[in-house]
Amino acid sequence: MSNWRKLYKAGIDHYRAGRYAEAAQSLEEAKAAAERAGERRHVAEVLNDLGVVRRELGEWDAALQALEEACTLFSEMGDARGHAQAKGNLASVYEGRGDYAIAAETYRTAARMLEALGESDLATYTWQALSRLHLSQKQWLSAIATYEEGIEALPNSSLKKRLLQRLMQLPGRWLLGGK
Repeated sequence: MSNWRKLYKAGIDHYRAGRYAEAAQSLEEAKAAAERAGERRHVAEVLNDLGVVRRELGEWDAALQALEEACTLFSEMGDARGHAQAKGNLASVYEGRGDYAIAAETYRTAARMLEALGESDLATYTWQALSRLHLSQKQWLSAIATYEEGIEALPNSSLKKRLLQRLMQLPGRWLLGGK
């Protein structure tokens, strides 16, 4: 296992254990080692994870920098999935620091990118994150509409989609007396 991979694995292990400062240190070292090895794709992956760790630490500027750099690298390499995932993580940083309008637009962009790639589960999770953002802002109708948009991203043959669609119909039926 290469040096950057060991450092990356240590960073992920620290993150999963909730040791975010140690995770950040390991991931910074992994990034430097991957850069020295000329592993651009892995640099982008490390930056994406580093941005998430910096978000957990409340280090908003460092998180934004890491995730913006990850988005750029993924885009330059033509890795649309990595770009979309980094964009979703970027949205969560904007949300965390209170930039709700840009967070909403970035979530929406990431979800649409994921839909275009056929990544319906990831798109649905991203729509759900946007829905939760709307709920936190007491934007009830936007939250419901966004959640429904996330359900629509699922494949038509999906049992999950059918169940969620039925659940979304229940409040209306109750309000209309079971019709």
